[in-house]
Amino acid sequence: MQPIKISIQGDYIDCQIYRGRLYLWSLNGSLQIYMWDQIVESFITKATDRIAMTFSFIDGNYLYKSSIFELFADKDFKFLLNEKFKNITNKSFHLSEDNVRKYLIGEQSTPTNNIPTDTEIYGNNLYFITDKGFFSSTAHRDKNEKYLVSSKPKKLWDCNLLTIKANKYPQIALSGGSEGLYEFDLLERTKPNNLKAIETNAPIYQISERDSSFSNYSYLSIYNTSIANDSFMALFSWHKKDDDYRKNSFQREYDETINENKIFSARLNNKAHLSWGVEDKIYKATDDGFEIVKFNNHPKIDRGESYFTQLHQINLSKWKGKVTNGGTAYFGTIIECENALVVMLSNGQNITIQGPITRWRVYPRSMNYENHLHVILEDRIEIYSFNQDYFLNQEEKSFGIQYSSPKANRKYSSDIGNSFFDFVE
Repeated sequence: MQPIKISIQGDYIDCQIYRGRLYLWSLNGSLQIYMWDQIVESFITKATDRIAMTFSFIDGNYLYKSSIFELFADKDFKFLLNEKFKNITNKSFHLSEDNVRKYLIGEQSTPTNNIPTDTEIYGNNLYFITDKGFFSSTAHRDKNEKYLVSSKPKKLWDCNLLTIKANKYPQIALSGGSEGLYEFDLLERTKPNNLKAIETNAPIYQISERDSSFSNYSYLSIYNTSIANDSFMALFSWHKKDDDYRKNSFQREYDETINENKIFSARLNNKAHLSWGVEDKIYKATDDGFEIVKFNNHPKIDRGESYFTQLHQINLSKWKGKVTNGGTAYFGTIIECENALVVMLSNGQNITIQGPITRWRVYPRSMNYENHLHVILEDRIEIYSFNQDYFLNQEEKSFGIQYSSPKANRKYSSDIGNSFFDFVE
């Protein structure tokens, strides 16, 4: 099954999508906010396309629901849904700069008037970094507000960070290059007791002094990527704690650092290649492609289970160049090379998007857009929807994050309370 694509012309530098709004940062420093659902609606010209377009671009989580999975056992239902996706695959969904402005609901200078180095939208707040530090601004504001993102951001830290990445628990990993790896805790009362606080005005904690080029969450843990030194995993786990007010109360605590030479096969340990990890998959580039390792967040050590299991080694065409970055979503693994972006789909197929590529984003922690891949090119943004993953056995796939029900996240949430779920889109 081929992806479905919406293309929007323009000179963009960054993007986010959050609760029905598409946020686009332009090279001129402006932040434009569009009604995403209305953009998708504009392309639905036939009633028979509505279901496929909705599942593709507006409600990507719907088909993961257990009640729908039961319907997939019906071959007729599965065939019909596949046909609906196929019917829109070859259609052209394109908006010019002038036409997309029909759906514009807000335009403003980006907060601090500096183009952000990296962004996250989380819990109705925009978190972003510039060379001046780490900031937050309220976002997803009422359409009657003059600025849909507050023009008066709060400075959280003055460190010049390289990247930020959020999880669902809720924290944001902060990669500071030679300054090290840090974490911002959005709910102060969930902070680990064994991490050092380094900022008096914000709940920011030091995880490691080792170099951090970028990082991402592997469930509770953080995989830290360094292009200067060895990469590593900062391993976290739930620890039961004494609480007179809550039974079965758990605390997320830092356990240890696991160096990449203990994760990957011996033949890769002496080679200075990029490695990265997201949720249950960890990757390391090779001379010809990359290697995949399965991460088990809760191994039964006493039964011989381990945190890491070697899966596959994949070769890539030479013309695509060296691997420079990578990420993972439910629909597959994204490999950024010097000359192309490669998507290794969860069904074993692959898609190549030729560069040069300015930036790309996936949203695996979203509740609606986890099947999206946003790719910013020189003169446009292309928004891809991948829909093959709904039909697969999640435990058997080699590429992409293994999907599990959000109910699993509630197991240890008694200490966090309802406010934890306010952060999940």
